[in-house]
Amino acid sequence: MMIREAMGVFWQTLKDTWEELYALAIVNLVWLFATLIPVSIAYFLAGVPSVLWLSPVFLLAAIALFPMTSAGMYVVTNRVAHGKTFHFSDFVDGVKTYWWRSLLWFLGNIVFALLVYANLVFYPSQFEGTWVVLIGGFWLAVFAFWVTMQIYFWPLLIEQEVPRMLLAWRNAAYLVLANPFYAFFMVSFSIVLFAVSAALTLPLVFVGMALMGLLGNNAVLTLLEKFGIIEEARPKP
Repeated sequence: MMIREAMGVFWQTLKDTWEELYALAIVNLVWLFATLIPVSIAYFLAGVPSVLWLSPVFLLAAIALFPMTSAGMYVVTNRVAHGKTFHFSDFVDGVKTYWWRSLLWFLGNIVFALLVYANLVFYPSQFEGTWVVLIGGFWLAVFAFWVTMQIYFWPLLIEQEVPRMLLAWRNAAYLVLANPFYAFFMVSFSIVLFAVSAALTLPLVFVGMALMGLLGNNAVLTLLEKFGIIEEARPKP
């Protein structure tokens, strides 16, 4: 069940965040404002008829920058999870390396979410019976499984010698199925960290995405070390 390892990942994530707090806060702010600023501009322009056409442009920029900067965050948190320091240039390099993959990843998630939503709406509107409830439960379970896979996706993609997205998704599915209780703990920790960060506001602003990136990277590296795929995730103290 790997409960001990799961708890170790949680505490290591908090420890890594504290030790690299200043550097992580900087890149987290860049990640946050890269999306918030274009959204704010789009909202402002929507109220100005003469430049209304510019509003969708900035909105699309925000939508594109979110996955691109998220990829950069996963790259720098991967370095931290390996026990290494990082520089802002690592964040920029991560965005440059994975920008188009991040857009495909984001688009893939949107398409999958729409597919699940369409099935959840279609069956109850066309049919009746207990089996319809079971179908709905099935699609909700599939969606939960997909969301859980995303915790592992970016760390696996970064660890691959050749960053192939389908391979990363396949391996993410394998890790979830191989250790469902461990994956359940990772989802639970993600929810707890996000909820606490959002409730306190400041942690969300300064380290919200960094926490998610560190949790995912530490979780994957722990599994890879457990399976003998890598010898050690980080240098021994």
